[in-house]
Amino acid sequence: MKVGLFITLGALLWVGCKPDRGNEQVEVLSEMRSPNGTFIASSFACSGGGAAGYFYFNANLRRAGDALDSRDGLLGKHQTWKAFTDIQIRWIDDANLEVSYQQDEAPAYRENNAVRVDSKYGIKMHYLVVPPGPAVVDLDD
Repeated sequence: MKVGLFITLGALLWVGCKPDRGNEQVEVLSEMRSPNGTFIASSFACSGGGAAGYFYFNANLRRAGDALDSRDGLLGKHQTWKAFTDIQIRWIDDANLEVSYQQDEAPAYRENNAVRVDSKYGIKMHYLVVPPGPAVVDLDD
């Protein structure tokens, strides 16, 4: 009896922790081909995960013709953390891609934010962390 209960609880826990990408929604926010047309760089938003859910922004680099993989991001150790916002991409030339963004500076994000892809497919990444802009105040209220 106890063994059966243990197996049932273990199976439920496994199913509950398994990533469900079937209901994942990816929205491409910006996309640019490399100057020679060989690669595509994208910034995107991704959400999913059902009731507990997740929502995050990231950037991706892939060969032209390949589908965007939302878990193959350039930023962060944990792909589903919402650690980065306002991601902008810009090709410097065929071998260099600039990625600018804002990041969550809370101590809990320090290790996550330290992980970034330095190069991919021979393309060197240049990262620019942009400080948040001034708050906008509506004087009509």
